[in-house]
Amino acid sequence: MPAAPQSSRWFVDENSLGVAKALAYVRGDITWPGAPDGPVPAGAADTAWLPIVGRAGLVVLTRDKRIRSRPLERQTLLDHGVRACFLTSGGSLDLFSQLRLWLRYWDDIESLVIEQPAPWLASVTRTGVRVFDTCGTDRQPS
Repeated sequence: MPAAPQSSRWFVDENSLGVAKALAYVRGDITWPGAPDGPVPAGAADTAWLPIVGRAGLVVLTRDKRIRSRPLERQTLLDHGVRACFLTSGGSLDLFSQLRLWLRYWDDIESLVIEQPAPWLASVTRTGVRVFDTCGTDRQPS
Protein backbone atom coordinates (compact mmCIF):
# COMPACT_ATOMS: atom_id res chain seq x y z
CA MET A 1 0.00 0.00 0.00
CA PRO A 2 1.42 3.44 -0.93
CA ALA A 3 2.33 5.93 1.78
CA ALA A 4 -0.28 8.54 2.70
CA PRO A 5 0.39 11.93 1.10
CA GLN A 6 1.99 14.55 3.37
CA SER A 7 3.43 18.01 2.89
CA SER A 8 6.44 17.72 0.63
CA ARG A 9 9.83 17.86 2.30
CA TRP A 10 12.05 16.38 -0.42
CA PHE A 11 12.41 17.37 -4.07
CA VAL A 12 13.97 14.83 -6.43
CA ASP A 13 15.38 16.35 -9.61
CA GLU A 14 13.93 15.34 -12.96
CA ASN A 15 17.07 13.35 -13.78
CA SER A 16 15.93 10.65 -11.34
CA LEU A 17 12.17 10.35 -11.83
CA GLY A 18 12.21 6.60 -11.18
CA VAL A 19 13.90 7.19 -7.82
CA ALA A 20 11.40 9.96 -7.02
CA LYS A 21 8.42 7.74 -7.73
CA ALA A 22 9.86 4.80 -5.77
CA LEU A 23 10.52 7.05 -2.76
CA ALA A 24 7.07 8.62 -3.09
CA TYR A 25 5.50 5.17 -2.95
CA VAL A 26 6.99 4.50 0.48
CA ARG A 27 7.11 8.10 1.78
CA GLY A 28 4.38 10.68 1.48
CA ASP A 29 6.71 13.70 1.47
CA ILE A 30 8.44 13.45 -1.92
CA THR A 31 7.83 15.65 -4.97
CA TRP A 32 9.50 16.14 -8.37
CA PRO A 33 9.07 18.22 -11.52
CA GLY A 34 5.68 17.43 -12.94
CA ALA A 35 4.43 15.62 -9.83
CA PRO A 36 0.69 15.82 -9.18
CA ASP A 37 0.10 18.98 -7.11
CA GLY A 38 3.87 19.60 -7.16
CA PRO A 39 5.37 23.10 -7.15
CA VAL A 40 7.49 22.68 -10.31
CA PRO A 41 6.31 21.86 -13.85
CA ALA A 42 8.02 19.11 -15.81
CA GLY A 43 10.88 20.36 -17.95
CA ALA A 44 11.54 23.52 -15.89
CA ALA A 45 15.08 24.89 -16.18
CA ASP A 46 17.24 24.54 -13.07
CA THR A 47 17.41 28.33 -12.63
CA ALA A 48 13.57 28.43 -12.71
CA TRP A 49 12.85 25.67 -10.19
CA LEU A 50 15.66 26.34 -7.71
CA PRO A 51 14.03 29.54 -6.30
CA ILE A 52 10.68 27.73 -6.00
CA VAL A 53 12.21 24.83 -4.12
CA GLY A 54 14.22 27.17 -1.90
CA ARG A 55 11.12 29.20 -0.96
CA ALA A 56 9.25 25.99 -0.19
CA GLY A 57 12.07 24.78 2.07
CA LEU A 58 12.43 21.50 0.17
CA VAL A 59 15.64 19.48 0.27
CA VAL A 60 16.93 18.68 -3.23
CA LEU A 61 18.16 15.22 -4.15
CA THR A 62 19.90 15.15 -7.53
CA ARG A 63 22.53 13.39 -9.56
CA ASP A 64 23.13 16.49 -11.70
CA LYS A 65 26.80 17.14 -10.97
CA ARG A 66 26.81 20.03 -13.42
CA ILE A 67 24.54 22.26 -11.28
CA ARG A 68 27.19 22.55 -8.61
CA SER A 69 29.94 23.46 -11.11
CA ARG A 70 27.96 26.04 -13.12
CA PRO A 71 28.49 29.40 -11.41
CA LEU A 72 24.98 30.78 -12.11
CA GLU A 73 23.18 27.63 -10.97
CA ARG A 74 25.43 27.14 -7.96
CA GLN A 75 24.87 30.76 -6.89
CA THR A 76 21.11 30.37 -7.46
CA LEU A 77 21.15 27.38 -5.10
CA LEU A 78 22.90 29.36 -2.40
CA ASP A 79 21.01 32.64 -2.94
CA HIS A 80 17.67 30.92 -2.46
CA GLY A 81 18.59 28.98 0.67
CA VAL A 82 18.53 25.60 -1.02
CA ARG A 83 19.77 22.51 0.76
CA ALA A 84 20.94 20.08 -1.92
CA CYS A 85 22.48 16.62 -1.95
CA PHE A 86 24.32 15.56 -5.09
CA LEU A 87 24.81 11.89 -5.87
CA THR A 88 28.43 12.03 -7.01
CA SER A 89 29.52 8.42 -7.11
CA GLY A 90 31.77 7.66 -10.03
CA GLY A 91 30.30 6.01 -13.07
CA SER A 92 26.78 5.82 -14.35
CA LEU A 93 24.40 4.31 -11.81
CA ASP A 94 21.14 2.67 -12.85
CA LEU A 95 18.01 3.72 -10.96
CA PHE A 96 18.15 0.83 -8.50
CA SER A 97 21.79 1.59 -7.64
CA GLN A 98 20.90 5.27 -7.16
CA LEU A 99 18.02 4.32 -4.87
CA ARG A 100 20.24 1.99 -2.85
CA LEU A 101 22.82 4.74 -2.36
CA TRP A 102 20.25 7.34 -1.31
CA LEU A 103 18.72 4.91 1.19
CA ARG A 104 22.10 3.80 2.53
CA TYR A 105 22.78 7.38 3.69
CA TRP A 106 19.20 8.57 4.31
CA ASP A 107 19.72 8.86 8.08
CA ASP A 108 22.93 10.88 7.56
CA ILE A 109 21.10 13.20 5.15
CA GLU A 110 18.24 13.61 7.64
CA SER A 111 20.75 14.53 10.36
CA LEU A 112 22.38 17.07 8.07
CA VAL A 113 18.99 18.66 7.33
CA ILE A 114 18.35 19.01 11.06
CA GLU A 115 21.82 20.17 12.11
CA GLN A 116 23.16 22.33 9.25
CA PRO A 117 21.45 25.67 8.56
CA ALA A 118 20.61 26.40 4.92
CA PRO A 119 22.00 26.94 2.40
CA TRP A 120 24.35 24.05 1.82
CA LEU A 121 25.48 21.68 -0.89
CA ALA A 122 26.51 18.14 -0.01
CA SER A 123 27.88 15.21 -1.94
CA VAL A 124 26.62 11.68 -1.41
CA THR A 125 29.11 9.03 -2.48
CA ARG A 126 29.74 5.39 -1.77
CA THR A 127 31.76 6.52 1.27
CA GLY A 128 29.22 8.88 2.84
CA VAL A 129 27.78 12.39 2.94
CA ARG A 130 29.94 15.52 3.00
CA VAL A 131 28.99 19.20 2.88
CA PHE A 132 31.19 20.90 0.31
CA ASP A 133 29.66 24.38 0.19
CA THR A 134 27.80 26.72 2.51
CA CYS A 135 27.16 30.31 1.49
CA GLY A 136 29.51 30.04 -1.49
CA THR A 137 32.68 28.74 0.15
CA ASP A 138 34.05 25.21 0.04
CA ARG A 139 34.33 24.14 3.66
CA GLN A 140 33.10 21.57 6.15
CA PRO A 141 30.33 22.62 8.55
CA SER A 142 31.55 23.51 12.04
